[in-house]
Amino acid sequence: MRRQRLLGDVHVGDELEPATRNASRAQLFLYSAATHNPHRIHYDRDFARSEGHRDIIVHGPLQGAWLSQYVTDWAGPRGRMLTLTWQNRRAALPERDYLFRGTVEAVDADIVHLALRLEDGEGTVLMPGTASVRLPTS
Repeated sequence: MRRQRLLGDVHVGDELEPATRNASRAQLFLYSAATHNPHRIHYDRDFARSEGHRDIIVHGPLQGAWLSQYVTDWAGPRGRMLTLTWQNRRAALPERDYLFRGTVEAVDADIVHLALRLEDGEGTVLMPGTASVRLPTS
């Protein structure tokens, strides 16, 4: 069971514990099928290369789902994510480790505002984002 984070445990400037994600080629194929996304850049390497990509690419919505999970895991079972934004700025490739990171930007009553990012192995930000989370006080 996930630990419940309480409002009193959180301070501006706190860093969220990083989380690593890595998409396999099979996972990308299955995600395409589950979401009815027939775009071949997500499962056909030759086609992706013909479109100018180095390899197949990770779905933007899958990265967004990972980001949502990162925030809700941090908040704990009684925390409530109120808002989530992200922008896919660079392609994520399969079978590589990507790191989610976050910082507490502000605390307003019982709402915590987070700055979030997904980084590649060199520290390049592929996807910046924000979230606001309501945390319990006890």
